[in-house]
Amino acid sequence: MAKRLGGLRFSVMVGVVLLGVAASGVAVGADPKYDAAKKEGKVVWYVSMFDVDTAEQVRKAFEAKYPGVHVDVVRATAGVIYQRVLQESQAGVYPNDVFSSTEEGHYVGLKGKGLLEQYVPVDANKVIKRFQGLDPENYYQVASVGLILITHNSEKVPPGTAPKTWKEFLDPKWKGKISIGHPAFSGYVATWVLAVTKLYGWQYFEALAKQNPQIGRSIIDTVTMLNAGERMVAAGPDFITLKSKNKGNPVDLVYPEDGSVLMTAPSAIMKRGPHPNAAKLFMDFVMSVEYSQVLAKNGGAPLRPEVTPPKGLRPLTDVKLLRPTLEEIKTGIPAIIEKFRSTFGV
Repeated sequence: MAKRLGGLRFSVMVGVVLLGVAASGVAVGADPKYDAAKKEGKVVWYVSMFDVDTAEQVRKAFEAKYPGVHVDVVRATAGVIYQRVLQESQAGVYPNDVFSSTEEGHYVGLKGKGLLEQYVPVDANKVIKRFQGLDPENYYQVASVGLILITHNSEKVPPGTAPKTWKEFLDPKWKGKISIGHPAFSGYVATWVLAVTKLYGWQYFEALAKQNPQIGRSIIDTVTMLNAGERMVAAGPDFITLKSKNKGNPVDLVYPEDGSVLMTAPSAIMKRGPHPNAAKLFMDFVMSVEYSQVLAKNGGAPLRPEVTPPKGLRPLTDVKLLRPTLEEIKTGIPAIIEKFRSTFGV
């Protein structure tokens, strides 16, 4: 009888442990990194690559997988969060744990200043092979992949009449009807200006300035302008535009015949961040299926091949791509920002 009771107690104990594992999603005590992250309590994430809604969905998915570790989301444009990190480091203040800008040149700058931590996330070798090893020294990893396309308001632009090339933006019929972002604030816009300059020279932007485009800050502002009907066509992101279209808003995409600009936006751990273990856990999460599911749900290309891409997104193999080299981004973007300000007066 005593032997049977002992067996019963053992079964109950096993059941309690398994119940705890199922409730948390991660085996409690099974991962020293997770245990250390829970003691730190949170991770501070500076992010520019997503709209606020998508960033909040990433936060919720992380916190669901790792209960007890909160994510503080600080969302701003790429230029703003980069300047903020530089100013904080000059003041000897390091509140940020993970940095997610859309401009790869920012990572080169921070790496050169010794502000990034080398780290290979768990499952980094399971993302789509093309995007593995973005930085051979592993100071940063891919966190988002997107395209800059020609976007338009589908109620104001009849089917088949939207521009098919960047050069068609210069047609007089689009004067006063174009929306673009500003390269000083948006890594997406900066890379687009660099890629199109490489294609057509700066005279393209001198001609575009005469078209009187509306100039926002973030490239996401172009989606807002199209949805509101304030402008008819734009140089916009596939990610947020597709998300808006799939919600029923009157926007659509055109893959330009002269090339879509490919963006590979990274994330990195800040070397002196206050929550180093939570930062590593967050970078592990960026490589996970759960993270890619959030990307796909919001119109973005998943990083993991197991996750189905969103409706309406073409495979990259079917798209003509434009992509400046890392050296061109590092040296070219500061120069084109000054030229842009001079040409457009903003």
